[in-house]
Amino acid sequence: MEVHVCTQTRFSAYLLMSSLAWAALSWQSSGQPPSDAPSAARAVHKYALANCEIEIGPPSEVGRAQGHFWFSTLHRVEGQDILCEVVLADDKAQGQWPAALHLSRDGGATWKPLAQIECYGPISMPLEARNLLIMPYETWPVSEQDKRNARADGTEVALDENGAIHVQRTPMKFLGFPRELADYPGGEVYLLTNGNILRLKNGPWFTTFYGKFAGDGKDSVWSATSADNGSTWQYQATVAEGATLNEAPEGANESNSVRLADGRLLCVYRTGSDYHKSYSADEGATWTAPERMNGVFCVEPQLARLKNGILLLSGGRPGLYVWACADGEGKIWERVNLAEHHNAHVAEESMQYSPDWCGGKWTDPPGSTSYTGMALVGDNEVLVCYDRLGNGWNGAPGPLGTHDAVFCVRIKAWPNQPK
Repeated sequence: MEVHVCTQTRFSAYLLMSSLAWAALSWQSSGQPPSDAPSAARAVHKYALANCEIEIGPPSEVGRAQGHFWFSTLHRVEGQDILCEVVLADDKAQGQWPAALHLSRDGGATWKPLAQIECYGPISMPLEARNLLIMPYETWPVSEQDKRNARADGTEVALDENGAIHVQRTPMKFLGFPRELADYPGGEVYLLTNGNILRLKNGPWFTTFYGKFAGDGKDSVWSATSADNGSTWQYQATVAEGATLNEAPEGANESNSVRLADGRLLCVYRTGSDYHKSYSADEGATWTAPERMNGVFCVEPQLARLKNGILLLSGGRPGLYVWACADGEGKIWERVNLAEHHNAHVAEESMQYSPDWCGGKWTDPPGSTSYTGMALVGDNEVLVCYDRLGNGWNGAPGPLGTHDAVFCVRIKAWPNQPK
């Protein structure tokens, strides 16, 4: 059922009724078992690494569908209420990216479908209590004559205490770029939102984008700040200029950032099949030169710092991994194979990954995008979501299964005690 999104100042009651009807129907049409269905082993598993320990719980199924059901992200609302956003569209430039929202009211243990929204956005920020602003993904020039500034509609989501959702689109601007942005399909500009959102010490919000300036051959990562709760973002600095990355044909793009214990910002970004990193000691105004990271790799990084100092990073491809860093600076990373963990705890063979994918080898079709979502849910724990594909980029059904599916695991980590 189509969900009509409110574009006026008041939230739409009709959207709520449509969303609930869609949720009821989606359980029937997807053939999905309840997310708490029995699995091979529901026990938590501990992984002892050289410098820390990681504890990963059993996967809980967020949802499944035929067609596309992939590129999932997590958005914490309040307390145990968490949204998982899942893309329903093909992976191509298209302006608006239809997506499904699923809700967990118990910290990720169980999930139910909640609503469909007009446009996916990989990141969100808190507004007032129980309200989130989901950023748009693609952007348009503010006018045909002005390509140094961009615009798009974000999605404001309000979840009430009873779990009912209200959605409205809200205009946003991205201003102050030092050069014209390159053209992008559909009359857009090459500016894509991607990085997570942090609060700076002096008050504004901070995030990272990627894109190209007119005439550039490679992607670059830029930082931006907002002083009005995300309605307007101002270009701040270039984190990584694609032209300086000789070994990365596509330059630098998808990124995530954390504040380290010493106060610096660490930004990790994708450079083709690798990750690079840069540091800022002045709240994002300037950044160190890109530095290739050893032992971690590929597609959009998701990054978090736990209260105990452990850094967690998820990604991969081929394969699916979680890495931990106990040095507090992002220098030495140790990994756990999340695809293998998934297989050990999911009994349904059609929802398992192949031995080759678990071994870090390419398969045709791929078993996952390896794009993950990560959200802090406690001082020293995160949720990580990921997809398992039935037919790679073509959408299920296919040789790997009848459905695409998204799963979620809870991860804790702590440093080893000195001997």
